[in-house]
Amino acid sequence: MDVEFEGLGFENVMLAVFLFSLRSRSALMTGKYPSNNGLSQFVIFPLSKSCLPLEHKILPQYLKELGYATKYVGKWHLGECHESCLPTNRGIDEFRGILFGQADYFQWVYTEKHGVVERYVNDSVSLENIGTHLTLLEKSDVKEMIVAHKGKDSPLFMMVSTTAPHTPLQTTEEMYNTHDFLNGSEPESIKRRKYLGLVSAVDDIIGETIQSLKDADLYNNSVIIFTSDNGGTSLPYRFPGLLEAAGNNYPLRSGKGSMLEGGVKVPTLYFDTRLPQKYAGTKRDFLMHISDWLPTMMHLAGNDSFDVSIDGVSQYGNLRGSYSELKKYCARRELLLSLTNYSALSTETLCGASDAAFRFEDWKLLYGTESGVVSHSVPTEWVKPAESPELPDITGDSCFRLDEKGNQVLRCLFNLKEDPYEQTNLYDSHPQIVEQMVEMINMMKAKRVQNIFKRSVDINVASRMYGGHLVHRSNYCDPVIDFPLQPVHPSCISEFSHDATEGIDCCNSCSNSFICSM
Repeated sequence: MDVEFEGLGFENVMLAVFLFSLRSRSALMTGKYPSNNGLSQFVIFPLSKSCLPLEHKILPQYLKELGYATKYVGKWHLGECHESCLPTNRGIDEFRGILFGQADYFQWVYTEKHGVVERYVNDSVSLENIGTHLTLLEKSDVKEMIVAHKGKDSPLFMMVSTTAPHTPLQTTEEMYNTHDFLNGSEPESIKRRKYLGLVSAVDDIIGETIQSLKDADLYNNSVIIFTSDNGGTSLPYRFPGLLEAAGNNYPLRSGKGSMLEGGVKVPTLYFDTRLPQKYAGTKRDFLMHISDWLPTMMHLAGNDSFDVSIDGVSQYGNLRGSYSELKKYCARRELLLSLTNYSALSTETLCGASDAAFRFEDWKLLYGTESGVVSHSVPTEWVKPAESPELPDITGDSCFRLDEKGNQVLRCLFNLKEDPYEQTNLYDSHPQIVEQMVEMINMMKAKRVQNIFKRSVDINVASRMYGGHLVHRSNYCDPVIDFPLQPVHPSCISEFSHDATEGIDCCNSCSNSFICSM
């Protein structure tokens, strides 16, 4: 379905994603960096005793307090081991979707090994229409939920988190034939064609959402936000769900799983019927983190007082105020892209190694430690789309080096204003800037909470038979024991170090400057 865009496009929306979309999802829902909400390491594995800690109040709960009806279609992926983790117990009035991070599009199971049906309607498993492609179900779910709200007095908040285009790359025949110009027989061309077929299915869901809002007489008083949880998987690496690399982020560097721009910078569109028509199709350049959407949406809903513990900031002024590029860093000058701790992978230490990525205005620092995943597993190349081999190749400096112990580490500094594709590593030539950014990261490490990451339990512990299928077993975890929200152990707050002794001026807050007060 073709949709003409009439809103704003954003230039610098950044995500809380290092390895996976779960971290972005947790930041969106809590308004907090993943290092401060308990989900800074990997994903919530299927059938694991982990869940977004219940101490967090999340976006739909805030909006329900303002009188909103709350509905959710698609992928949940914030935990399912206990009934208190399910969407309908976390502020969602009506839910239809899958509980894990991915699923077989036709059989609705995570993998053959974890063959538990994931499709839920509200708080119960649903086997109705099993065998139907998940995107077709999501499209019909969106329509039914929106049309059912026609004529209601309460405002509506609806989150559509499509399963596509996540792996596995499974399409209907119609989806596959949508991009028949990719007619090569080589595996990469076939994968790309399937991937684009799934993207087209997402387009159809968006089109259905907008058309249903019009049919329900809700469109003319709506705000519609389109964004993503991470960049496309452009290169395969050793982790389930990331072996089929058919996404593309060219000319940005790398993709999903990386702290480079291809992994964390995503297209974002904002449509608001209250905006003057002159803004239709325009683009705005300002720094935004996915955690900013919680206070921003609260502000749009009429509440501009927020929990002081959140990391997100309201971008209301950049969306609806008198925007100017001179004010691009007024709402936010810096953001933490990633601060991970791999303690759950180690049996020898409580803490584990850390990786970090930090943005300060136009500067971006990547700092990976010797045992961090980023220093060993994540590709960092530029990848051209299979359908456009004529595009120029892009090359640049490596981010990898050996430390004083001979271990491979990641050290990169980029000026994104001058070098948007991250080709020139300035780490050694700007030690003062590196020093100041490392200091900022160290300050943020003190706020971290412990990761709640757990590996999958035995399938017999977490599942049962129902209607001839394996389905979830309720309450196979204990929220108090298995995923409490608690500060990181004091012994784990070790600081990154750097040899420079002079720093850049970090203390001239833009919010206090003349430009930002205009």
